[in-house]
Amino acid sequence: MKETLIVLDSFEYKETQYALEASINDLCRPKFVYTKYENSVTERFQRMKFIGAFFTHITYWFLSLKFAFSILKYRNVSSIIFINPIVGIFYSGITRLFHFKQSLTIAGFLFEKKKNRFYYYIRKKIVEYCFAKVKNIVVYGQDEIESYSDEFPSLKDKFRFILYGKDFHYKTIKEFHYPKRYIASGGRSNRKFETLCKAFSLFKLDIDNYDCLIATRPECVTPDMKKTEVKFVYGIVLNQFGEFIKGADFFVLPLRNIRLSAGHMVMMEAMSLKIPVIVTDIPAIRDYVNDTHVFFYKADDAESLCETMKFVSKNRNNEIVKSKIVNAFNLYESKYSFKALLRRLILVSIVNTNRF
Repeated sequence: MKETLIVLDSFEYKETQYALEASINDLCRPKFVYTKYENSVTERFQRMKFIGAFFTHITYWFLSLKFAFSILKYRNVSSIIFINPIVGIFYSGITRLFHFKQSLTIAGFLFEKKKNRFYYYIRKKIVEYCFAKVKNIVVYGQDEIESYSDEFPSLKDKFRFILYGKDFHYKTIKEFHYPKRYIASGGRSNRKFETLCKAFSLFKLDIDNYDCLIATRPECVTPDMKKTEVKFVYGIVLNQFGEFIKGADFFVLPLRNIRLSAGHMVMMEAMSLKIPVIVTDIPAIRDYVNDTHVFFYKADDAESLCETMKFVSKNRNNEIVKSKIVNAFNLYESKYSFKALLRRLILVSIVNTNRF
């Protein structure tokens, strides 16, 4: 059985390393390397307006490049799986540049189109160069295979779909407190917070004992959003987001009606905490849950979202809501743990298939 290097995206997994090894040692001989997306510098930049987004990205890239160079000492390992995709793209670029021969699987690929055509062109060329020798490019939404195959014809045979999974057992928890009842939302990629802002304005006409809090970054908030009664919370870190969700009556995940996957991590965290979830009805979410687990609303429809929010708020202790909470929690526990994700990734790295 060959050794497989697995590049994790959090130092928190050190606490459960032996359990993780035991869950996959029938498939490979695992060796773990620990990386992360954030440090104290990125957290400081995330709170800044205007220049915060730019410097946050620079810090991400510098930190990821540093990790990528540190992994070069494992260049004799034949197979590497990257759960941190930013480290993965840097490492794959380095290995292509220096002609290292390794089987690379990079999970969590996400490519969003940008308004700046030059920036979009440069990013696309970097992706095409770095991923040219990668064996598997893993996406977390079924429709993304077709979408990215159209975008990157030279890489179309490399895309694989598997279901995402993540544990939320942080070693240290940062508390979050708020004095009133609130509806929680948050995140960044592919969010449509405009719909939630409009829906909350309608919601307040009928139910006025709630606040709506969105945990995000300043660059995700438009001037029109700031004029609404929604409150935006900046600087919430990963080991605090669960406390933010747990304090809410329910969680709303407003997504753009596009084919890219996003929002799975925050949705799963709410499911794991037994908090009701209201989410946009799009295929990328239907890959993971159905009407027995969450409440759906029509994409881009503020009235549909408002009616769903009113139903959940008025029936929080109703059997319909309670059953979805239980079903969602059981689904998360059985299918979306980090151990389950690891097994799926290892299988896809061994066998060429488009779905696990």
